Amino acid sequence: MGHSRRSMLAAGLVALASRTAAQVASVCPTTDVCFKLNIPENTASSGDGDIFFQLSAPATYNWVALGQGSSMSGANIFVLYTAGNGNVTISPRSVAGHSMPQFNSDAQVTLLEGSGVANGKMVANVRCSSCNSWSGGSTGFSGSNGNWIYATKQSGGAQDTTSQSANIDEHDDHATFQWSYANAKGGNSVNPLVNAGSSGSGSASGGSGGAATSCVPRQAGAVGTGTATTGTATNGGSSSATSTKADDDDDDSHHGRPTNFPSGWTRPTARPTGNPWEDYDKREPLEERQSINYCDEDDPSNTGFTPIASGGGGNSQKALIAHGVLAALAFVIFFPAGAIAIRLASFTGVVWFHAAFQAFAYMVYIAAFGLGVYIASERHYLSEAHPIIGIVVFVVLFFQPILGLLHHVMYKKHHARTAWSHLHLWLGRAAITLGIINGGLGLKLANDAPRAGFIAYGVIAGVVWLVWVAAIVLGEKRRARAAKDAHLASAGHPAAGHYAPKENGT
Repeated sequence: MGHSRRSMLAAGLVALASRTAAQVASVCPTTDVCFKLNIPENTASSGDGDIFFQLSAPATYNWVALGQGSSMSGANIFVLYTAGNGNVTISPRSVAGHSMPQFNSDAQVTLLEGSGVANGKMVANVRCSSCNSWSGGSTGFSGSNGNWIYATKQSGGAQDTTSQSANIDEHDDHATFQWSYANAKGGNSVNPLVNAGSSGSGSASGGSGGAATSCVPRQAGAVGTGTATTGTATNGGSSSATSTKADDDDDDSHHGRPTNFPSGWTRPTARPTGNPWEDYDKREPLEERQSINYCDEDDPSNTGFTPIASGGGGNSQKALIAHGVLAALAFVIFFPAGAIAIRLASFTGVVWFHAAFQAFAYMVYIAAFGLGVYIASERHYLSEAHPIIGIVVFVVLFFQPILGLLHHVMYKKHHARTAWSHLHLWLGRAAITLGIINGGLGLKLANDAPRAGFIAYGVIAGVVWLVWVAAIVLGEKRRARAAKDAHLASAGHPAAGHYAPKENGT
């Protein structure tokens, strides 16, 4: 009995020492998705070197991604998906603009022991030797925090592929967050994530480091014990991991290659809480096995998680929906309706009805434009085609009332269209057409619009545009015929069915 107690005490001290030597910070944006981070002591002091991080998500997800940066464009992204047979694939990727991230063969990452699929979770323990700089940016790890992003694709089923360049569908959810490094710095372990479990986190006291979590890593059959597809390639392949030089060899003889936990390792060697030698009797081993506080069962902890911008729900998503609806109403309904009225209607004061209706449409677009600028600034989309076209259209429409007034005044004076008339007409036609096209670009940029939404918008916008063009053609024919009749009348030959030109002169 004494020998057993001493063994359990020793194991408990070893577990505690392991956690103290290598601090691991955890953030869980949702109850199902968690990330962990360790910045070794040498990296934290110099700001440059290896870092370790873990991705954990349900194995039913199509993929989950963690990235460095403040937006998707230019970020250093790591995508995790299942590889089949209990394995996982980690795919380092980069992205230019707002497109699908592409495999980055220059990334130096290694998938470590503890990675795999078990108990409904896919887990990747990753060592990154190139996370200080990448093609889209750079960062240091000596500071107190850093900007990160994450995204998930929950629908679509498991990927089950070993290809690191596999196509991935657009995300269901994403966000930018600031990760506090207070609990992440310390240690020089070659794989600090093995003892970190798959969720849960230490807590800091006065920012001086994390206390050990009161949990025990699951061993045989644990989360992340499957073998893994490595995430390092030097020539664009995915065949082997690139080992990174370690500062010590204190705890892992399998450094640089993923392995399984030993098959005989069937029970923890340390109790999660309390002194292991208290109240020990013959029944305690069974009770202990039944009440083990495994780390992957802990409640998620968001220690150090400071959201910056969310792509799923919240005010940002509401603003995005409002922007799309208002802009669509302006360019697919209101502006075309006002333009059709001036061509086909012939009641007294139609020109002022046209002016008032277009002014109302412009006010609707002003609201949509303001929301669009807010969203584009928040998500760093101002360099994309959609917001650029939106700004150009906004400026053009700003001058349309002035040009319209000049057109009306000059027509009444000269009884013919002038340069102001043609400028007003063709700028308006170009603005409405661009606005309709830009709506489709906006749906594409939103990145999560359903295919049915694209189809519905395309059909409705296309039909309205064709009706509007038909109204323009019909209106021009009626105008030409009215002008001919007016000419005949002025020559003393009034025509039957004479159609006098409208007062508005369009």
